[in-house]
Amino acid sequence: MSTTPIPAPLRLAEVPLLATGHARAHVEAVISARNPRRVLLTGPAGSGKSSLLRHLRRQLAAAGATISTTRSRSEIAGVPAEHVLVVDDAHLLDVGQLSALTERSSNPDAALVVAARPWPQSDAFRALAAELERSQPAVVLGSVGRADLRAYIERAGDVVTDACLDALLDATGGTAWLASESLAIHDTMDCAGEADHGALHEAMHDVIAHRLRTVAPDERRLVEVLCLGGDDGMPAERDDLVLSAYSEGLLLPGGRPVPIVRSAVRATLSIDRVIGLYEASVAGGKLPAAADVALDSLVDGVQDAHLGTLLLRHGDALRGVDPRRSRDLFHRAREAGADAATAAIGEAQAEWELGGVETASRLLDGVNIPAGHPDHDAAADTAAAIWAARGLTSMSDAVYRAFVPSSPTSRVRATVAAFAVADMEVLPSISVRAPGTTMPSTLAVSMDLLESGLRATLTTSANSSLGILIRAAEMYSASRTSAPIPELPAVIAALAALHLGEPDAALTVLDRALEEGHGGPWARDRLVLWRAWVALQLERPHEVEAALEAITPRAQTLSPRERLLYDALTLSIARRFHDANALAVAWRSARESLMRASFDLFSILPLGEFVVTAARVGEPERVEGHFMQALERLEQLGSPPLWGPHAHWVGIQQAILRGRPEDMKPHAHALVGAGLHSRLASTMAQAGRVWTSVLSGTVDVDAVEAAATALGTVGLAWDGARLAGHGAGHTGDRRVTARLLAAARRLHPHEDLRPPAVENDALAAPRPRTPSDLSPRELEVAALVVQGKTYSEIGAAIFISPRTAEHHIARIRRRLDATNRSDLIAKLRIVLDDAENVEGARGGPRATA
Repeated sequence: MSTTPIPAPLRLAEVPLLATGHARAHVEAVISARNPRRVLLTGPAGSGKSSLLRHLRRQLAAAGATISTTRSRSEIAGVPAEHVLVVDDAHLLDVGQLSALTERSSNPDAALVVAARPWPQSDAFRALAAELERSQPAVVLGSVGRADLRAYIERAGDVVTDACLDALLDATGGTAWLASESLAIHDTMDCAGEADHGALHEAMHDVIAHRLRTVAPDERRLVEVLCLGGDDGMPAERDDLVLSAYSEGLLLPGGRPVPIVRSAVRATLSIDRVIGLYEASVAGGKLPAAADVALDSLVDGVQDAHLGTLLLRHGDALRGVDPRRSRDLFHRAREAGADAATAAIGEAQAEWELGGVETASRLLDGVNIPAGHPDHDAAADTAAAIWAARGLTSMSDAVYRAFVPSSPTSRVRATVAAFAVADMEVLPSISVRAPGTTMPSTLAVSMDLLESGLRATLTTSANSSLGILIRAAEMYSASRTSAPIPELPAVIAALAALHLGEPDAALTVLDRALEEGHGGPWARDRLVLWRAWVALQLERPHEVEAALEAITPRAQTLSPRERLLYDALTLSIARRFHDANALAVAWRSARESLMRASFDLFSILPLGEFVVTAARVGEPERVEGHFMQALERLEQLGSPPLWGPHAHWVGIQQAILRGRPEDMKPHAHALVGAGLHSRLASTMAQAGRVWTSVLSGTVDVDAVEAAATALGTVGLAWDGARLAGHGAGHTGDRRVTARLLAAARRLHPHEDLRPPAVENDALAAPRPRTPSDLSPRELEVAALVVQGKTYSEIGAAIFISPRTAEHHIARIRRRLDATNRSDLIAKLRIVLDDAENVEGARGGPRATA
């Protein structure tokens, strides 16, 4: 026998028992047992099963036991019971061999030692294991701890620092064969100053890569996928493939990758292999999401045409599902050498879905899209939607003029843009109705209904359009698309309902759209804002305030179109529920929106709020151009009964506020004409006639109340309340005044939206010494107190509750330091006289118009 010393690494690798103390104790118990020696050793590849069997055989032989290692089915039955039958790799035996071993194990006096991997396990093997475990629990190998490794090293006569030991345990996860290999390699190098053990890891990478090449292809692919996916890449189910990979010693018992195996896979996987895995993931869609993301990052910087195509295909598949990852995939595709235009268009669409309007625009601006490009329509749709979001729908229409759409769905989007700006040169020529050769998709049906519904709104029988547009919105939600479009079908359907005087239907459409994710994430803010608008029409101010409060933190980043709607809602709340100061503040903030965007036919309602507010604050010229353009567009469309009434109603309100009754005539005539085909227009026309009579001094209480109530039924309760209030202010009959004020309260019953806490805090404010220290609302209350009105009469006069009137008076009394009612009235007369001098020509504070 050679006496040549064995090198340290080999000597260390040959140490017989690298196993837990628990496992070693079980083995020693088997060796020293007087009863039949029976045990099952189980563990993954490299866990030390064979080493333990050799140790057992040597020890048992030394103790005088007879050892048999036959695996033959016929010979197993002939092995005497007192002989120790030792069988390795029992998981590889056939059913006959396992049945023979099971028959032997059924004899409790027959000695039998079996070693096997935990997988695969047949019914026959499970029956054998069950028999053996009746005698003694199985000895489970595979994972070792710090104490086990320390004992192993000491028996080998080696020295490893605690820091190195901890690093090895972290890297190997305590997997026995990896720990053993790492210790063997570690002993041959000087790791001083190399805290990350980079050289050790590199050496182990080769060992692990070799092991991976020897396992079955499916197992290899699974391990690679899990290693690429990180800690979240494990499949939800522990299937046979996961157990098989664990049995190969490449996964931890729970199915997660061993850390050093993960780093080895990522370091050694070839580009071709990455592309192959990627192609499989795109084709089969079976990779965990986290693994997909890891694969994405591995292909960074790889120039390969086939990879570029795969990335494009995958990015397209994820559009609308995971737009953020879709965007990254298109970006990587461009870097990999895919068609620059296709990649840029895809990335721009994904950016649009994420709300990145300006980023999407820059991507399209930076690429040349030749005529006939397969993504020609997608580029046009995205560009048109971007311009619409910027509040420049005329440019959306111009995009479709330049890039004439070829697909049916893009033609409908072009119809939407042309309709919004009343482009009668283009609108009649766009048609989506063409014989199809394939079964229509949900999206195609939605777009066909949208086009039909829009055209129906231009007819004199526009009521039928609402049902068509509602179905279009529902189908659009069902299609799950988040593609760019100049205006959402749900918004168009809700607007049609509002223009028909059906706010409840509009609310239902928008509620359902929000619930079903209509249009994707980018559309949510727009749907929320339009729903708030409908809530305003339905006299639900707290819902409006809740919506505004939710969006306010990101108001500065809203697109110009959404900001215009946001500001219109803010003006609406201020005009209806707050005082003149609050309205002036809201107006100053909203004026910027007028400079950043324009209005189209789908924004007539917010335009109306700007027009009325501008007249209210004395700056009508700021919106005059916008309003005239809207009227011109309506005329270009043929003055459709559905779309025109609200614009003409705004014209009447503006004329009333500006004190120019002659300006009401064209709008009144338009409403009368539309009233033949529109219930809303008819209601407005009648209310306009009554309002004109009121302003001229004739107050027919029945007519005023009926007209005001009718306005409330079509979503114009606030206007109805104002009509009733004007009627009450133009009559000297106290009973008529009381009746009309009661009608106004029914239509618009809400008081100031500020919470009670704010009101109570104001009670401690410094006492005023000038009229400017009282708010406009307090001056209104003061004037009514001086007139001798009760809490109820004050509330009726300015549309607040008697309780709120009482709070206002209590606050005024404390701030003026009034000791009794007489003292309060005396001081109020002084304050009101001073206020009149300050207000001058404006005539002092007035009720909110």
